[in-house]
Amino acid sequence: MLNAKTRLFGILLILSLMLGLTGYATQAPAPGYVDVTPKVAQALMESVEDLVIIDVSPMYQEGHLPGAINHPVGDGTLDKAIPTLDKNKTYLIYCQGEAPAIAGATKLVDAGFKKVFRLQGEYPSWVAAGYPIAHYTDVSPQVAKALMDSIPDLIIIDVSPMYDKGHLPGAINHPVGDGTLDKAIPTLDKDKTYLIYCQGEDPAIAGATKLIQAGFDKVFRLEGEYPGWVAAGYPVE
Repeated sequence: MLNAKTRLFGILLILSLMLGLTGYATQAPAPGYVDVTPKVAQALMESVEDLVIIDVSPMYQEGHLPGAINHPVGDGTLDKAIPTLDKNKTYLIYCQGEAPAIAGATKLVDAGFKKVFRLQGEYPSWVAAGYPIAHYTDVSPQVAKALMDSIPDLIIIDVSPMYDKGHLPGAINHPVGDGTLDKAIPTLDKDKTYLIYCQGEDPAIAGATKLIQAGFDKVFRLEGEYPGWVAAGYPVE
């Protein structure tokens, strides 16, 4: 929970940015969004409690800002999401390229959102500045076993409908194909670490991506899936 001093800093930062008083930001024609450097974007993330970060790129699963949600602008997903978003919150928009990010930020402004920021230089500039990124990580059965041995609160999710025929020790079953995983995600703890696998690669990738899209930052996917685990000679249930 943010303390009063931190909240005040966040409020003052937003006001200064919106009024164009900072050397880090460039005010778009009013009414409009504000361009911010990675340094200011990081400050927003640390100080603004209600900040919503939206990645409007279709390449989200390859890496994104921590806590970002994915509403691609090119396929209409952002358009569908906008009516569900809270206009009282603060938004940071970015993409892999400038044009889609500008389009995304403009869509929010046109829809009546007042506190909208766009990351200058987009995702590449964030990476170049050395700030952390989030994406799921593929791990071998050997590394997966090491995770199981070393992380007491590791949550292993089998997204296959064939769970009863065999699964990793301690795994829980949230199939991705029938919507069970979608229903489970809001109940999961984002502070914990997750290992996702299936019988086949595509459902496991889909499952890991769903967690990442929901804002989970510590997500691993088992390379080779369940067959790879069995072939490595590790125990099953």
